[in-house]
Amino acid sequence: MSSSLKIKTDDVIYRKDLYPRFEPDQNLITIYSNSVDNLPPIKLNQNHILIDGYHRWKAHQTVGKNEIEVEIVETESEAELEILAYRLNSNHGKQLAQEEKRIFALKKAELLTNAEIGEIVSVSESTVGRWTKERRKQLDEQRNQKIVELYLKAEYTQEKIAEIFEIDQSIISRVINDSMQKMQTQDLHKDFKPFLYNIWNLPKADKETDHFGYFPETFMENLLYYQTQPMGIVYDPFAGSGTTVDVCKRWLRRYYCSDMKVKPGREEDIKEWKIQDGLPEDLPKPAFVFLDPPYWIQAEGKYSDSQDDLGNITLDEFYKIFCGFLDVLKKRQVPKIAIVIQPTQYKNDMNWEDHIFKFHEVLFDKYSILMRYILPYSTEQYLPQMVIKAKDEKICLGTHRDLIVWGRNND
Repeated sequence: MSSSLKIKTDDVIYRKDLYPRFEPDQNLITIYSNSVDNLPPIKLNQNHILIDGYHRWKAHQTVGKNEIEVEIVETESEAELEILAYRLNSNHGKQLAQEEKRIFALKKAELLTNAEIGEIVSVSESTVGRWTKERRKQLDEQRNQKIVELYLKAEYTQEKIAEIFEIDQSIISRVINDSMQKMQTQDLHKDFKPFLYNIWNLPKADKETDHFGYFPETFMENLLYYQTQPMGIVYDPFAGSGTTVDVCKRWLRRYYCSDMKVKPGREEDIKEWKIQDGLPEDLPKPAFVFLDPPYWIQAEGKYSDSQDDLGNITLDEFYKIFCGFLDVLKKRQVPKIAIVIQPTQYKNDMNWEDHIFKFHEVLFDKYSILMRYILPYSTEQYLPQMVIKAKDEKICLGTHRDLIVWGRNND
C-alpha cells in the first residue's frame, strides 16, 4: 500500500545501515539538481525512512527546496524495508554496483535462497550462488554445530530440533551421525589416557575454581569413558558448577543436568530442580545417572541455608530423601547408576558412617555393583583437633571418596 504527498525535505530519515549504496554519486546529484521539478517522487516508509531516491533527495537539498514529493510505502519490519530498498535500487535510476549487490547477497544468504536474492538485485541465480558458496558453507557448519549442541541437551528430540530449524528430520539425523563419525575418524580424544586402575589419585585439583565437593573433570572423563556410549543420555541432578555438562559436550554424550540452585551463567544447561520432586517430566529415560549429593553433615551450610538442602538435614531425613530417589530411578529401570560420596567420620566420637552400604540396600535386588573406584583426596580433610584425637584413640581417618557404579540385572 502506498500514497503520494509532500513533506519537508529535512524530515527525510536516512539510515545508512538499511540503505544499499556504499558511496553517493556526486555527479548524479548535480545532474538531478538542474531538474528537481521533473523528478519522480522518492520512496519512504511510514516512518519517513528513505527506501529509494537518495540522489533525488540530495538534489532537493542542494538547490534549497524545503519540500519534496514522496511516496509512502508501508513496511512491517526493517528486514522488509532493506529488501525493498535493494530491489528498487537495482531496477531503475543509478543501479547498484555489483559489489553492493554481492554484499547484500552475503548478508541475506542465511534468510533467502539464491533465486530470491537474484530476483531482488537483478542478477542470475548462478551468480548469487558463486557469491554465496563459501558463506553458505560457513552457515551450514554453524547450523550443524547448533544442531549438535541442541541434541546434546537430552530434552531436545530430533523432531523438535527439525521444527526449530524448519528442515526435514533426515537432515538432523545426518548431521548427528556425521558428528559421531567425525569424532571417531579424527580421534578427538587421542590425548586422553584413561586410568588403568580403580584408584583415581590426583596430585592436585585440576581446576582453578576448585570448591567443596568438586568432582574433577578428569574423573568425569574416565567415568564416561568406561561406563557410557556416545550419544547416551547422562542425568546429573546435582550438577553444581557444570562439570558433567562440560565433559558431556566434549565427549558427545547427551546430558540432562539439574540442581536445587543453578549457578549464574549455567542457566542454559542446568535446570532448577530438587530430587524431592522426583524426576523432571521432560527427562527422557537416561542410560546413566551420576549422583554426587551434598555429603549430609559434611556439607552443612556449604551450599545454602535452605532446609531443603540435603546438607542441612538429619541423617534419617537424608537417607529418606536420597534412598527414595534411588527407588524412583530403580522403578524407571535406569541401566546404570553411579554414586560418589565420602564416608562420614564424626568429630565427637570418631564413629564411622559408610553411606554406600545403605544405598546398596535399596538397589541390590535389581542391581549389581559393576565397579568401585577409590578417590583419595589430594589435600588434608581434617582439622588438627581431629588428627590429635585420632592419634590418641588409635583410630584411622578416612581420606577418600567412594565412587560406586551399579548396573541393572537382566530380568
